Amino acid sequence: MSEDKTYTQVKHDIEQFLGLVGNHAFTNGQVDGQFNFRTRDAKRYRWQILDEQVKAGTLKKLATGKYQVLATTSEEIEWQHANVEDVIDVKWPLGLERFIKTYHQSIAIIAGDPGSGKTAFLENFTLRNMEDPSGLVLFSNDMTAEEIRERMDNAGVYVPNPPPFKTWDCFSDFQDHEEFKPDGINVIDYMDLNSEVYMIGNEIEKVYRKLNRGMALIAIQKKPGQNIGIGGVFSWKRPKIYLSLGTVKEGAELYHKLTIEKCRGRTDPKVNPRGMEFKFRLVGGIKFWVKEMG
Repeated sequence: MSEDKTYTQVKHDIEQFLGLVGNHAFTNGQVDGQFNFRTRDAKRYRWQILDEQVKAGTLKKLATGKYQVLATTSEEIEWQHANVEDVIDVKWPLGLERFIKTYHQSIAIIAGDPGSGKTAFLENFTLRNMEDPSGLVLFSNDMTAEEIRERMDNAGVYVPNPPPFKTWDCFSDFQDHEEFKPDGINVIDYMDLNSEVYMIGNEIEKVYRKLNRGMALIAIQKKPGQNIGIGGVFSWKRPKIYLSLGTVKEGAELYHKLTIEKCRGRTDPKVNPRGMEFKFRLVGGIKFWVKEMG
């Protein structure tokens, strides 16, 4: 790759990064790690481009190798008239509503290893909230009609025919689908970018911008042993709720494990749910049998 192409790629990556990092401070090391800037040329161009952004007033240099994006516009928030009880009354698998609030216009992410139970979590969530008066839609690109029916039949929950929610095969641009519900509940199984995974933040942002009083629960992949899903910090910025799913072995027994990684709203102000873990087994591929929580 020539120097010009390297410069173009580094500039593109940094522009995407600055558009998604919000007002959070970041370091050279985080940029290099996110985009695998390892060569001397890539690091030189990274330094040059960030320095240009500082001179242009887009960035503020906090310390050597540490920066923060400067806000260009602002909007007054009329917070004194807000109703703190005005949240979305959703029911979560594992009874998570006992610990977390679900705000209007919110993104919830569930990041899971392959086979950790992401689809089971989303389908269980769907059945628990299928009668929500604001409406619910399930976007599924990971299972056939037969697989979905088998799971739903195993849930032990009566589902009317036709069901009170629609299920659509959709792979991308969920927010532009005619059935997307800005004021309702949108369940996305799952969001996958294949390559350029750092762009997942941009895709999550598109969904967020289309919401009004509704919410979106989005499943993404993660690597075993990690807490955050593909795209790293880019999948972390926008969600108000961030859950991770994995598996854990105890002796000869294998369990699924859910961890609350991020939670903006607490059902009980005295109880911080961040870091809470729930060990469970799946029955029939969709019912949750809880072994341990805490």
